[in-house]
Amino acid sequence: MRVHSPLSWIWVLAGIAAIMANGLEYREGRLQVLRGLSLMLFKGEVAALLGYPEAEALLGVLAGVRRPSAGGVRVLDVDPYEERAALSRRLGYLPPEPWLPEWVRVRRLAEMVGARGGLRPREAAERMRNLLARMGMEDRLERRVSELSAEDRALAATLLTLLPDPEVLLLSSPLKMLGPLARSELASLFSEYASRDRALVFSASSIEEADFASRVVLLADGRVAASGPLSELLKTIGAEYYVVLRSLDTRRIVDYIGKMPQVKMFSVSRGGAVRVWLNDFEHDLPVVLDLLVSLGIGLDSVEVGRLSAREALLNYIRRRAGSDRL
Repeated sequence: MRVHSPLSWIWVLAGIAAIMANGLEYREGRLQVLRGLSLMLFKGEVAALLGYPEAEALLGVLAGVRRPSAGGVRVLDVDPYEERAALSRRLGYLPPEPWLPEWVRVRRLAEMVGARGGLRPREAAERMRNLLARMGMEDRLERRVSELSAEDRALAATLLTLLPDPEVLLLSSPLKMLGPLARSELASLFSEYASRDRALVFSASSIEEADFASRVVLLADGRVAASGPLSELLKTIGAEYYVVLRSLDTRRIVDYIGKMPQVKMFSVSRGGAVRVWLNDFEHDLPVVLDLLVSLGIGLDSVEVGRLSAREALLNYIRRRAGSDRL
């Protein structure tokens, strides 16, 4: 299965792109999960995937454990499904429900995982000790899996995936079960890993989990709905400051607001309140208010608010779903 875009091949030959998907299709039974999805991820990136079930399906396809029904995918210039063996030491994958044998000590697991990556037992154990120490849990090295808490098990599974230092890491919800401190330290590990010309892609269950990623990819209806740094993505989905205008003359406000270049979008509630998003909130707000006053529109109240990232994300997905049906 090949990616046919000439431009994409240029990036691969230049050694910049780590992952490419082109027109990717994937089905689970009767459900079409991926619909012509195209995406390029680069070395040095930490990319967070938001969107269920698309994110998990995409990770599985990239890891070679799920077979796409159409389209092309390349990981380090290798088809991950057809040539999976060629990626065995270059790619690390954490599945949605990783299984660790209860009776085995963490040290022994590290030695087993390290052996598949070409590491000697002592070297693998020492690497695992260092990774655990970063998380403040060095003493877990000699414990059996059955003696670990749920959070410790989740961390151990993730650290074992990091252990062989592959060129690409694909991680399913690695932060989901972690507390704030563990999440912060693991995020630092991920960023350090990617800084060494590696690529790390993980699925996130919330925007908050993705706040350290260099790129956030929002998946909806089987495709990439938005992609970019989190700060830009929040603007795209509307998770930013807005102003609520109330007046006895709502119709005139709407007439003028819709023509102002400073206005990105607006909505009107049943009670007549006009919620307005601006292109540059701090700069444009006084301009818009001055314009309305100069036009003789009396404002009963002006309130500033901000949508939560979760609410904005849901609204954005609903808007896209509605536009796709048109």
